Amino acid sequence: KALFRPVVVIVPDLQQICQIMLFSEGFVMAGVLAKKMTILYKLAKGQLSKQYHYDFGLRALKAVLVMAG
Repeated sequence: KALFRPVVVIVPDLQQICQIMLFSEGFVMAGVLAKKMTILYKLAKGQLSKQYHYDFGLRALKAVLVMAG
């Protein structure tokens, strides 16, 4: 029983991650852009079909932000 310990896992704050990545790439209005990006991804995740090839997770969001910078 000592091998299994409780672990707390939280959902990452996508808006804060976007904002930091955009600031690090040199965007001046990173706060506004981060909010728009996270809203866009949440809406796309909720409204598009649940097919396997759609990926709206943190990895895909970070890839878009890296390409934007």
